Amino acid sequence: MTSRSRKFELFQKAVVDNLTKLNEKLDKLCALTVSNQLLQECVGPDGSVRSAEECGDIVVESFMAGICLNEDLNTRSKEFDYQKSEFFINGVDEDEEDEEDEDEGDDPQDFNANRCPVNAF
Repeated sequence: MTSRSRKFELFQKAVVDNLTKLNEKLDKLCALTVSNQLLQECVGPDGSVRSAEECGDIVVESFMAGICLNEDLNTRSKEFDYQKSEFFINGVDEDEEDEEDEDEGDDPQDFNANRCPVNAF
């Protein structure tokens, strides 16, 4: 049993190490994104130089707007999931049934021009 607990401890350590590395990368990504936005916002649309306080306010407002949009998206997703659960009484999603039907009918020899992507560029 000690071998099982040892393996679990090693697994936990590996997970924590990976999460630490991921968090460091996310911190760098956030710092680069904020730096990029600050560079873009340091000059106004009319070409005038903005103060550091103005740039900071713009970044904070932008961040707060992003949080609001994320919360709105989460709320609407929850509402949609609730409505979907009310509509599909038997618990089987129509999307899952469609995926099963598509898997059964896909044949590489069956060419249908309407399903082929069109290069628009």
